Amino acid sequence: MPCQASTGIAARSSLPSDARTSRSLAALAARADSDPRFTRTVGSLRAAGCVFAEDEAAILIEADAEGAVDDSSPRLDTLVARRVTGEPLEQIVGWVDFIGMRLQVRVGLFVPRQRTRLLAEHAVAATRHAEETLLRGAHGEAGAATAAPPVVLEAFCGVGPVASLVAASVPGADIHIGDAQAEAVRCAVTNVETSAQAGESDAAVTGHVLDCLRGLPDELRQGISVIAAVPPYVPVTAVDFLPREAIDFEPSTALFGGPDGLDLVRRLITESLDWLAPDGILLIELGTDQVETATAFATAQGLGVRSHLGEGERDEDEWDSDDDEDGHTVVLELRRIR
Repeated sequence: MPCQASTGIAARSSLPSDARTSRSLAALAARADSDPRFTRTVGSLRAAGCVFAEDEAAILIEADAEGAVDDSSPRLDTLVARRVTGEPLEQIVGWVDFIGMRLQVRVGLFVPRQRTRLLAEHAVAATRHAEETLLRGAHGEAGAATAAPPVVLEAFCGVGPVASLVAASVPGADIHIGDAQAEAVRCAVTNVETSAQAGESDAAVTGHVLDCLRGLPDELRQGISVIAAVPPYVPVTAVDFLPREAIDFEPSTALFGGPDGLDLVRRLITESLDWLAPDGILLIELGTDQVETATAFATAQGLGVRSHLGEGERDEDEWDSDDDEDGHTVVLELRRIR
């Protein structure tokens, strides 16, 4: 959520743009407008260069109301001061709206980008397809009472946005989440469990601290139906183009993927071969200009590749821009060639 201009805090719209959320933000701003602190807060944010000052002011006032015992301003002033210094709004208020789900975000964790909706929706579709395939297989087996649930892994999960949507959308899925940060895994487990409950789903979730895929339990080997991931894919050479809020407040290990941004993408592709079921699918978010190199590497590993593109091209100074949401990214869909 963006501040820019004189502060040097670059615009990065993590505010979702769907109609339902826009109406919700408008209602929130209308309520906040009656608060005498609203105009003052908007002014402070605008002076810092915030692009969505009204929306952010409404969210900060709501956060203050949820945590305050009276109508005094010191806590709100502290929240605004943190935002003005460039701290991501999501980390300040402790949540991010992702496809209508309010996901918990903690200080020091990677904030989900709205463009990852593309990956999350493909993960849901792939999980549903896997569930149908397993059901058909169970019906064809003599004496089979029920089908095994589809096993889904969100690797490099951060706070678990993809797994949360799968949990809310596919009741009964066996969901696993993994990240190098133990705090991220704990946060993601909470988000997935909450999303499952909200969707009246009985999806199970298990968290793992992983080094890429190393650390997964052996019982998952050759048994995962869907692996979905947003591995770090920003080239280290693009560090000067990232907004300050990402550099200063998010872990670099969640951002950078080596000289061309694909070091961990290559590892993920290679390691996934030990964990995917024979008809399993690997879904990876990465940059549009990285598709050719990643596709060549995956093909050399014996994988078929299909890409789901956004509608845009990234300029060199737009590595962290969400202005077109998924417009600068692609989801690669990889599976074994039969």
